[in-house]
Order: sequence, then structure tokens, then C-alpha cells
Amino acid sequence: MHTVRVYRNTGEGTNWWAEDDLGFTGGADHLSDLMASIREWAEAEGVLDDLSVSLVDDATEAVL
Repeated sequence: MHTVRVYRNTGEGTNWWAEDDLGFTGGADHLSDLMASIREWAEAEGVLDDLSVSLVDDATEAVL
């Protein structure tokens, strides 16, 4: 399983951002746009079939 971690941004900049351990980073104002970017990246990297997306509480780093 390959996990991309998604965070809600409470500061300046985009509303949502994401990262993983393979080097993906991305951000968007709408979660649906970020998810589309994650899917496109995962397909290009060949990890789409093993993709998992986790929402993370930025304050506690807990997976929601």
C-alpha cells in the first residue's frame, strides 16, 4: 500500500496540501482538485492500484 497524506491548511496559501514518501507534494484550494492531482501523479508513477489517501490532523499528526 502506498499512502499519500493530506492536510487541511489553516494558514496562508492553498486550503489543502499533500505529501508522500516518494516525493509527491501538491496543494489546491479544493479537496477534489487535490485528489485529481494525486490520482494523476499515482497513475504516472504506477502506484494507482496500491494508492491510499489519509487525512491527517495537522495539529496532532493523527490520521483521521
